[in-house]
Amino acid sequence: MGNKSKKNYVARRDVFKWTERMDDAFINALIRQQRLGNRVDRVFTTAAYDNMVRELRENIGMPFEKDHLKNRLKTLKNNFKECFDIFNGANGFVWSPENKMWVAKPETWKAFVKAKPNAKKWMTTPIAHYDELSLLFAKDRTKSNGANTTKEKADQWVGSGSPYLLDGFNLPNEVTLNLEDSNEMNGTCQLATPVEANSQADSQGCSHSATSLKGKKRKASSVDAVERELRGIKDAIKEVARAIREGNLIAERGHPRVYSEQEVFSELVRIGVETHLRYKAYTFLVANSGRVRAFFGCPPGERREFLLHMMYSPDDSSTLD
Repeated sequence: MGNKSKKNYVARRDVFKWTERMDDAFINALIRQQRLGNRVDRVFTTAAYDNMVRELRENIGMPFEKDHLKNRLKTLKNNFKECFDIFNGANGFVWSPENKMWVAKPETWKAFVKAKPNAKKWMTTPIAHYDELSLLFAKDRTKSNGANTTKEKADQWVGSGSPYLLDGFNLPNEVTLNLEDSNEMNGTCQLATPVEANSQADSQGCSHSATSLKGKKRKASSVDAVERELRGIKDAIKEVARAIREGNLIAERGHPRVYSEQEVFSELVRIGVETHLRYKAYTFLVANSGRVRAFFGCPPGERREFLLHMMYSPDDSSTLD
């Protein structure tokens, strides 16, 4: 009887409703642990969970356990995965941080839903923190949705009989020329030209089995050539991606994020600033961009206290002007 009562208590304790404030604090903690290197092979370490449990307990004031975080992480990841797989690379769509929804013109939605019926639910369903979740999971989804192996692509190319197309890659004509020139390396016996066949029919030395063997060698040679070509393309793509990442980091450092007035007011509401103080705090922040950056630079759980400190400590806040 005692054990049953204990189990019921544990079950009730382990189940609670996640609020937007809790999600915001949790996602910020995830990003922080990832930047600290506490995520290895797409998995957060034990140290990361220990740090996040302690941080959320302090900031939110609830008895979080590792299982709470793991279960919520799974939910957030699944929601992001569904959206990313649908909208990644889709033309005409943008995620709005104001209403937390995907936005597009009506005609764009109509055509898109016709092609992808499972996108319809996202016309009316918001997904919060998509931009932050992208920092955590976009790279994982890109890898899991990656193309086939080089060998599989080569087999597709050979099987299709097309010398130019290979699952989206336009192969240069030089590959075809190399395959034709490889005849000289595929054996000592060469097929006779039509003229030679007419004049030397009795002296042909190539049997049917030799021709078959030669065809197999030619196919193997074509696979090797395609693999070499794809390796070169893959290396080039990696270099371009690396250059883009470095450029993005430089751009982010040189252009700090600008928060809109609507984001400032929404955050004041979210952190629980009283109504009689909210308008004064809003006017105080938007009057100076340095105050806004300092405000959003604080951990979510400390923003309210920091705001009051800025407003009522003139000597400190004046340094942000």
